[in-house]
Amino acid sequence: MSLATKAFAGFDIDGHHVRVVVTDPSRVADAAAFARAELDVACEVFSTERATSELQRVNRSFGRTVRISPALADHLRVAVEAAEITDGDVDPVRDASFRELELDGATVRLPGFATLDLGATAPAVAVARVADSVARRFGCGVLVSMADHVAAAGPEPVQGWQITVEDGAERRTVGLASGTVAVTRDAADAVRRVAERAAAAVFAAA
Repeated sequence: MSLATKAFAGFDIDGHHVRVVVTDPSRVADAAAFARAELDVACEVFSTERATSELQRVNRSFGRTVRISPALADHLRVAVEAAEITDGDVDPVRDASFRELELDGATVRLPGFATLDLGATAPAVAVARVADSVARRFGCGVLVSMADHVAAAGPEPVQGWQITVEDGAERRTVGLASGTVAVTRDAADAVRRVAERAAAAVFAAA
């Protein structure tokens, strides 16, 4: 396999364009199909676009204590940690505060009519997990992007992973190391930090 060659495939999921780039062109179709299936499962947990997602079920709980899956509990712990380290600048709870969220292992209770939005952390965790899974399954380097979050895993191409980052009107190309995540556009520093921190735990555990 030559790491000088890359191939990519793209698809849309929940209104977001997903791009899967691999260092082995012979694996691109299978890698993209695998990534799509994995992201579809992930979105069933944290998506705000799907009325059927577990997150939206919690958002309709209106102050009741509800049981949640280990996957959603994990996402909520990451989101609460992000809120804590940014002193609430990145808060997953809408119309209230993360400090009013009652998260106890397999159950959660939202304050009153508050809702949750995990958009600052869940996509970072998802692309990190999918990139790591694709790299392990297909034995190649991979870059996965979704919802302005991009992760890389496995062997890097000869010139490394190059991504475009947008800050307002400024666009620049930067390198992305395997085992890391970046936010590619118009994100406050706090959002970038929590996304990177959320994904770092994924790669550390791999």
